Amino acid sequence: MMRLIPVSRAITASLAVAGILAMTNVAFAGAAGGEEVTEGPSAAPATTATVETKVENPFRASINCGPTIGYADQSHEGGDFGWGVGVLARLIKYGGIQLEYWSLGNAANTTGNSGDGGHFDGLYVGVMPMFPIGDTGLNIYGQVGAAFADEGNNVAGGGGLLYDLPIDVLHKNNVDLLLRLDYKYFNIEDQGDNGQHLLTFGFMVGFHKTK
Repeated sequence: MMRLIPVSRAITASLAVAGILAMTNVAFAGAAGGEEVTEGPSAAPATTATVETKVENPFRASINCGPTIGYADQSHEGGDFGWGVGVLARLIKYGGIQLEYWSLGNAANTTGNSGDGGHFDGLYVGVMPMFPIGDTGLNIYGQVGAAFADEGNNVAGGGGLLYDLPIDVLHKNNVDLLLRLDYKYFNIEDQGDNGQHLLTFGFMVGFHKTK
């Protein structure tokens, strides 16, 4: 009997160890069969917005000159071919001084000194207030000054449009090419009460002051 007791204890201990091992294998098997954890897609990298900076060209004084042609009207004499050649000194962004030789064609003022059939022409000197429309290159302008002619001297005024053509190669060389639509009213001595009118279209070449 004394020998049977150790044998039974050994068997019991062996069964306990076997049970622990079996339970451990089941636990490992369950872990192996579990759901596989995967990482989600990475977030897209943040993009920075590109801000476009606009460079504003500073104003530079310029001298502009060029011809215009169009229609002249001298009240009692009717319409005729008219033209002019002008020089504009644009000293500030919002204005300049203008000097122009103008002609109202062959219509003559019979009360003047030029005689019948003579050319009605003269010199205009005045100021030209200007208003640039944004960065479009378009300027609206007015004009007021004095006109001098053989037929008499008097005030003159008017207005028009001046457009700077966007030609980069010229701008880089401090040159502008301008289109001009111009209207002038003269109040020189006349037999009628309507004065004289000159509507012309032409161009001007401008030379900028260098930086």
